[in-house]
Formats: sequence, C-alpha cells, structure tokens
Amino acid sequence: MDLSLMYLPTWRAGYGMSLTQYFEEMTDSVKLADQLGWARALTTEHHFHYYGGPVPNPAVILAAWARETKQIRMSPAVSLMQLRDPLKVAEDYAMVDQLSGGRCDMGVAKGFVPHEFEAFHIDQSEVPERIAEGLDICIKFWANEPFEHKGKFFQFDRLQPWPESVNGSLPIWNAASNSPDSFTNAAERGYHLMMNQYPMSYESLVEKYGLYAESWEAQGRKTEDRKSMVVFMAHLADTEEQAIDEAKAALQEHAAAFGKVLHGKQWDTDYEGDISTLLMMCEGDDWRDVFRRRTLICTPEQAAERIQRYLDLGFTEIGIAARYAGLTHEQGCATIRRMNDEVLPMLGLAPAQAAE
Repeated sequence: MDLSLMYLPTWRAGYGMSLTQYFEEMTDSVKLADQLGWARALTTEHHFHYYGGPVPNPAVILAAWARETKQIRMSPAVSLMQLRDPLKVAEDYAMVDQLSGGRCDMGVAKGFVPHEFEAFHIDQSEVPERIAEGLDICIKFWANEPFEHKGKFFQFDRLQPWPESVNGSLPIWNAASNSPDSFTNAAERGYHLMMNQYPMSYESLVEKYGLYAESWEAQGRKTEDRKSMVVFMAHLADTEEQAIDEAKAALQEHAAAFGKVLHGKQWDTDYEGDISTLLMMCEGDDWRDVFRRRTLICTPEQAAERIQRYLDLGFTEIGIAARYAGLTHEQGCATIRRMNDEVLPMLGLAPAQAAE
C-alpha cells in the first residue's frame, strides 16, 4: 500500500493567512510527505472560484514542488486538459518530468463545473472525445519521437517534442466518479484509477470499482499491474468526537462549495452554510454517518480499520486530503504524521522513513 498527499486547494481571506503563505504551507506539507517516503503529491485544477481556484494550472505548482523534493512523485490529480491546447499540456508536464528527474505522473477527469466550461467556450458533451484526443497527443509527445496529428479538434504538421520526457512516457491516472463508461474506458486503455470516497456512498464506490477491475481483467491484463487510489478527507484525533468536532465546519464548507460550483451557484458566499449539506450526503438521518462512512475523520485506530476495507477491495494506494477549508497547516501536518507513524503500523506496515 502507498500513501499519497492530495490537495484540492481552497483559500479565501477568512482563513487568516495570505495566499502566498498558503502556497508556502502547502509546499511544507509536500516536503514532509517526501521526507516520510510517501508515494505522490497531487493537486487538482479548477478556475475562477476559491474551491480549487488557487491552482488553475497544476504543472506550475508541481514544478515548484519538484525542486523542493527528492523522491515523491508529482501528479495533477486532475489536469482539465479538455480546456487547453494538448500540445501545451504535453510541454508543461514534460517540463515537470525533467525538473523532477522523471517523477511526473498525469491525471485526467471529465470535470464537472459549468462555469469553467462556459468561460473557456468548451461544450461539455465534447469532453470525452477531447480528453481521448488530447491524451493521444500527449502520449506521442512524451514518447520523444517526431509526429504529426490530424484529429477532430486539433491538427498540426510533423513536430519534434521538446522538452523530452525523461523515460519516454508518463503514467496516466483517470479520476472517475459517476459515469460507468469512465471506469470501463480507463481499464480498457490501461490507465490507473483514482476515486474520491466522500461524494458517493461506499456501496456506489464498490460497484464502480468493480466495473474497473472486471474490465481490466477482461483486457487480459495482470491484476498486479493494476494501480488504484482512493482519496479520503482526513483529520485524526485522540477520539472520534474530537476529530469530528474539529473538522466538521471545514468538511461542511468544502462539501457545500462543491455543491455550489456544481449547480452554478459560484457567486454564493454563504461559506458556513448549515447542516443540510451533510444531511444530503447521508444514507440515513444522522449527519455523523458522513464522517463514519465516507472519511478518515476519526481516530488512528478507526482509520486503520476503514483503510483495510479498501485494501481488501483491491485498492493499492490511499490518498490523504489532510487540509481543506478552514483546517490549519499545523492540523494538516499532524494528520500526516499520525497517518504515517500510527496508522501504518496498525495495518502491519512499517512506517515510512522518519522525517529529517
């Protein structure tokens, strides 16, 4: 099992630090994960809203992190390449690959925020085709051989990829959530899978993950070559009551912001919201179920028990979102350390190397 550090960056003035300081604190967390031997540092791409908007181009901050780290891999949890010229995307991540010494992965997803597609004049119905064509261009670019392209959305004459990738390819991760086609297509193309637990029920996740695993096997691929990550909103404390009490407002705000941008309410600045946000995510009528069934906001012992369920399903990597909304840098780092030093041994795994 690998541990990775996931950021969907959220910053607004009400959090009490400048955006510059927030970037510095994210970098410090990534350096900590690197020192602890974690597998990947991931960040998302969003635009024109504090929900993810601090990082509109993951390649930029990944390049910065690459120069501050030694072993952790750099990855866009999501590159919304459907909003961009794929040649520029290919160049950006080849540059990250070079600056990291070959430690760059690629991550894609359909995206879900209407105002982003409207701003860039992209028809959402075209997104699957745009991603497929864009990845085809990127894969050829990263192979470091001259090529030309004549596609539906992009055409260009023969060109020389520059800068080259380090190893002639970048691992590709497909973040999937809703559409069954996303899971089967990812398996058919041989892409690794990334899922996020908190927006869906455990039962829904099991069903969709099963589609990916079955499709992977149906292609004749080896199970041991399949990589899959599940991401959790996390906050560890000595008691479950303390963990939930400390993280409740942050999770509620984060989930509410997700719902607002999804439904075109990006101008709604009622950040605190109310308990209805959590109740809408419940299978029952107890809002605490969101924490117990969809997060690692709990004790280290509970975290180990919950993670084991996903390892038993076949997931190979656990992504930890340790800081979101109003949680502090100190709280996020404490969760990273406790995950490493306390939870891993409970799973029968040796903690990664101690931080310097």
